[in-house]
Amino acid sequence: MRRITQRLTLGYIFYMCASLVILSGLLTYFLWSSRGLLVQTWQYLLGLLGLILLSGTLLGIRLADGIRKPLAEIGAVARRIAAGDWEAEVRHPTGDEIGELALAINAISGILRTKGRQLTESKGRLEAVLANMESGVALFDRNGRIDLVNPSAERILGVSKYEAVGRTYVETLKNYPLIRIIDEVHRSGKPQSGEISLIFPAERILEAHAAPVFGERQEPRGVVLVLHDISEIRRLERVRAEFVANVSHELKTPVTAVKGFAETLLEGALYNSRACEEFVSIIGEEAERLNRLINDLLSLSRIESREMKPQLEPLELGPEIKQIVDKIKPRFQKKDLALGVTAPGHPVVALADRDRLEQVLLNLLENSLMYTPSGGRVEVGVQESEGMVVVSVSDTGIGIPPDDLPRIFERFYRVDRARSRKLGGTGLGLAIVKHIVEAHGGRVWVESEVGKGSTFYFTLPS
Repeated sequence: MRRITQRLTLGYIFYMCASLVILSGLLTYFLWSSRGLLVQTWQYLLGLLGLILLSGTLLGIRLADGIRKPLAEIGAVARRIAAGDWEAEVRHPTGDEIGELALAINAISGILRTKGRQLTESKGRLEAVLANMESGVALFDRNGRIDLVNPSAERILGVSKYEAVGRTYVETLKNYPLIRIIDEVHRSGKPQSGEISLIFPAERILEAHAAPVFGERQEPRGVVLVLHDISEIRRLERVRAEFVANVSHELKTPVTAVKGFAETLLEGALYNSRACEEFVSIIGEEAERLNRLINDLLSLSRIESREMKPQLEPLELGPEIKQIVDKIKPRFQKKDLALGVTAPGHPVVALADRDRLEQVLLNLLENSLMYTPSGGRVEVGVQESEGMVVVSVSDTGIGIPPDDLPRIFERFYRVDRARSRKLGGTGLGLAIVKHIVEAHGGRVWVESEVGKGSTFYFTLPS
């Protein structure tokens, strides 16, 4: 304030001097008028007085403008900053104390601008993280109203943020176990978690974690809820448990048979040539069945663990399929089944692993062999469609019920368990087919009608 004070002090001194001059002039006028002072002296004094008054007025206006204009500009900039315009600055600060105030305002504007950019970037990063999280996140205020839901939470809970924000969680969630977890956090102020089941919008199993949100003074401000969809994990656990149970059952059956007939032989049937031959034959069949099951399990394990990577090469499918069909044709003739191949007149080339292609076709053909009655027909077809090669295996067998079609490629799934086991199937052939075809970048599906037969399709890249 020193420079402003100096300016005001100089003005004050100037006005005091002017006032003294005016008073001196008036006094001189009265003193000399009595002695016959000349008129010119009076005129001189009046002119001097007017000049002093005019100069004082102009100086006062200039001093006032020198203070008012910078302060007005600073006030305008401060109002713009308060309104959120952090780019506002005082353009031409003076060199006095008002200029120092302007520089301080500019510094504050710069700091706010930097902090604003940092907050915007942090908000953008947080929104990006929330938007791309697989877990659902929802934030509730102290009154239980929803402040925020991320896209995953919208998908899991079947709500829209535009409808949910501002409403209470009781209105929005409509799931008692989930509501109870949030209520407990509000009541106790401690984190809560639990596993819950949802029916709407889809059947899901969720792992819910809720925790309180506190303010600067540790006062409760709301609750944050995090939802993890563990439906697939639970499904895989169930599949694994079923797989272990199925493997145990499938292994137990032939082992029990082998053990039973072996004990029977040791107890005396060994000396009965007719019974001995029959029992040994059954033991051999069960051992072969056990061997097929173990081989299929090993193949499926290698495929699923990606140890068995297909070695893709261009193959002309017509000759390849005919060669595979010729290997298994005697078994079809033995059962009085016709087996043919239908292929275009021109070469059809696909990218495939020769050994894996043979494994797929043999599994599908053996499946048709087991479920097609004598006198029937099995046809292998090849055609091109939309940049892929489609291979089909059609039969006139017993067909598959519609309810079983979605699960036909699952491991150990059988439409008729008793008949499948009697025919020697392991229940893994179609699962192996599915994994091999998908490893080639194709897909497999089936069309069937009970009593009329089934057609299995799979695609290969061309």
